[in-house]
Amino acid sequence: MGIGIGIFLLVLGAILAFAVHADLGWLDVRVVGWILLLAGAVELVITLAVWSRRRRGTTVTQREVYQDGHPTTVTERRSVNDPSVAPETGPGGSTRAPRPARRA
Repeated sequence: MGIGIGIFLLVLGAILAFAVHADLGWLDVRVVGWILLLAGAVELVITLAVWSRRRRGTTVTQREVYQDGHPTTVTERRSVNDPSVAPETGPGGSTRAPRPARRA
């Protein structure tokens, strides 16, 4: 869902729980408001947890390089949180992972 839905549920729940004083008989508006407040808070926590897990990713690339006629396996590890790795910007503003440096 996302942050927007979580905030929407929080706002709607707060309005129903604190600002609306209607008596419908069969429906307690305050209880519905508190349920929506709780659902919005849970939605925000889940969304932020998923986003924080996504940002911690590490990419591992292995390739064979021939130096002096002998094959050597080169392993590159890149972390998304590494500030020294600045992403390149592609067409339309999309970001791509930086290309590995070529070795002679």
